[in-house]
Amino acid sequence: MSFGSRMSQARKEKALSQDALAKALGATPTTVGRYERDEVKPSIEVAAKIASILGISLDYLVGTA
Repeated sequence: MSFGSRMSQARKEKALSQDALAKALGATPTTVGRYERDEVKPSIEVAAKIASILGISLDYLVGTA
């Protein structure tokens, strides 16, 4: 499973829209969509913030757990 698919799955399990996640991140919904489609990768700081918002570990999000 890729970063984007893990992120998307965790977001859906938390019942968050891409819009809501984008607002929490201070990003645009387009950027969130690009992360979920694995078109771009976030910086480590942004990935850590995504993991925190979604209540998952950064290890899980990047696929090392």
